[in-house]
Amino acid sequence: MKLGRCPICHSHIQLEALIQDDAGSELLGVLSGLGRPLARPLVQYLGLFRPAKSDLSNARALKLAQETLALADRDSLTAALQDTIRSLHEKRQRGETKPLKNHNYLKQVLATVAPEARRPAAETENRRPNVTEKKQGMEESPEESQRKWEEHMRKLGVDPEKYTTRPKSGG
Repeated sequence: MKLGRCPICHSHIQLEALIQDDAGSELLGVLSGLGRPLARPLVQYLGLFRPAKSDLSNARALKLAQETLALADRDSLTAALQDTIRSLHEKRQRGETKPLKNHNYLKQVLATVAPEARRPAAETENRRPNVTEKKQGMEESPEESQRKWEEHMRKLGVDPEKYTTRPKSGG
């Protein structure tokens, strides 16, 4: 099934080709479940790992995506990814073109992300109780969005409690 043309090379994009191997299919599943605010900078971040003379394999991209999602909650991660991408693109424009080898740079950025992005979900909800997310024409409460995200992470075999900054009950 033709999806369209690549905006860069203008060759046809085939859906079948994108999901040819298990890792590619799983990577598309992970990215499609994240939503645009997080998926877009995550894809750009994964591109920073691509060697100059070869492609990044789907298996490596999937592993990197899963590791990245395990680093922080969605808001902090989105802000940190955007800062990381902006900073590394500036370095690359100055001629520093080495691909990333690990997540250490992103971890440093996460440690300095704006306090607003690191604010726990419960605290943010108390501050703006009437805010809802719009998703393809449907309204979704922050609680519903959080529930769906946790459910998606469980399907991926990842404990969502590791990524939230909410206090854990019972202890």
